[in-house]
Amino acid sequence: MTTRVLIVDDEILVRVALKTLIPWEEHGFEIIGEAANGVEALELLEREACHIILSDIRMPEMNGLDLMNHVRVKWPDIKFIILSNHNDFEYVQKALRLGAADYTLKLAYTPEELLDKCKRLQQSFHSEQQERSEKHKLDYRIKVLESKSAELTLLDLLVKQRSRLEVDHLQRDGNLPAFVLEGCRVIVAGVDHYRQVLEENRFQSEQLLIYTVSNIFAEILKKYEKCQLVDMHNRKLVILAGSYAEGMLDELKAAGSTFAKVNVSFGVSGDSCSPYQLNEGFRQAELALGRRFFHEDRHILYPLAEVGEVQPKVSILRSGHWDTLLETAEEAVILEELRHWTARLQAEEAMGAAWVREQWLQWLHLVFRHMGQSGDILYVMPEHQGRYPFDVIRNAETLGEIGSWFLGWLPEALTLTGQNSQPVYRDEVKQMIAIMEEEYASSLKVADLARRTGFAENYLSVMFKKETGVKIVDYLTQIRMQKARELLRNPTYKIYEISEMVGYADSNHFSKYFKKIEGLFPLEYRKTVIGRKPGSLENPSKTKE
Repeated sequence: MTTRVLIVDDEILVRVALKTLIPWEEHGFEIIGEAANGVEALELLEREACHIILSDIRMPEMNGLDLMNHVRVKWPDIKFIILSNHNDFEYVQKALRLGAADYTLKLAYTPEELLDKCKRLQQSFHSEQQERSEKHKLDYRIKVLESKSAELTLLDLLVKQRSRLEVDHLQRDGNLPAFVLEGCRVIVAGVDHYRQVLEENRFQSEQLLIYTVSNIFAEILKKYEKCQLVDMHNRKLVILAGSYAEGMLDELKAAGSTFAKVNVSFGVSGDSCSPYQLNEGFRQAELALGRRFFHEDRHILYPLAEVGEVQPKVSILRSGHWDTLLETAEEAVILEELRHWTARLQAEEAMGAAWVREQWLQWLHLVFRHMGQSGDILYVMPEHQGRYPFDVIRNAETLGEIGSWFLGWLPEALTLTGQNSQPVYRDEVKQMIAIMEEEYASSLKVADLARRTGFAENYLSVMFKKETGVKIVDYLTQIRMQKARELLRNPTYKIYEISEMVGYADSNHFSKYFKKIEGLFPLEYRKTVIGRKPGSLENPSKTKE
């Protein structure tokens, strides 16, 4: 970095000598200008950055001492070297007391001597600059650590119910922001269509997605007082707001949409929370955000109003009514009833999203029963929009999404069922199905089937799809997944063992396919099956009207 020098002297010959007798640029200096007095010097300093001033003491209009006083107030980092005469000793003493770094006699100095003084100041300036930079970095790291410490403390209070004694201890240690002590609203933010955003791979990883949204929110929240952002490390961010306004959330949503191309929804706690109530506030905010399942048109949600004790319901599914519809009604009537069914579930918000998903599972098993199939044969159904029924029911973010998907899937499923109600397959197809059912645990490929049946791969694939409605590879995958479901009910088998038993050498590959169809990873599915009571939805009994 170049050191910038200003020359101030009322004698033009002195100024010329100072500029020309020293090779300034060779030693990392730049003469930014010259002035005949303090007034001219101040005018120049308003326009140019400066590190060192070489200044005479006795000058008209404003002398060197007055110039030092002005500069010390406005530009305290600038260093002075005083140019004096033999009879200026008293002024030199005053200049040194004012903070001049050095002085030199006009009539006795040599260019080498003055350059040496400037180089010492140059080194001093660079050292001070380095120290300031290191201090700035240290202060920043301390600030970040303090912020992280406060964030971890708040994270702990949000996810755990702490005793008053523990919270009081945190307050005494100064580990809580002042506005939190006064009370704040808890806001949980979640990215809409989270799975779809990840599958589009715009963010490459889940961590990068949350990191991006967090940074955008942090920038916006800088202009709002009494706010703290907390990363919950579970796909969600929490905002603690001492001064809450919906306009702030509108701005955060707009920023997320503009800069990250994602939509964000917010669940807000019902009341302002003291430090003792942060855990309860977080619970309220999460429940509020969960209401988006029923209200996909809203992005700011509050807890459901208290309606007294909600009586548990086993089911609202009218199985006899649906049996009649599926047997006798036209497709348009069935789809209209499906819309009414979705609307009925919409009115059951007080029962919660989990209960509604189970109603859909009961309905799905009823449809399979009508098709003359068990839930275990679900996999011969083709996918719709790249998804399977169980996955949609378990993972769709909103009730509207589930209803819309099944309005598209059900006609396809009914059509396929009609085609295959009394399936009479060609001998080649029967042979392929028999091979797949017997050898699903091997590394079976379409080429193997073609070789053993004596047909070309392309011809075989077209023929199989035409007769069964599904591709050969999908049919084999569905058989493997069906067997995997059965094996997962036995807790003695490890996941990687089941993977090998159904034809997958790579257990990650197996888990990926299983999740796509079931909506759960194998281990999650096992916990669900083992944890359910007899007659539950994984092994549904008939529901009554």
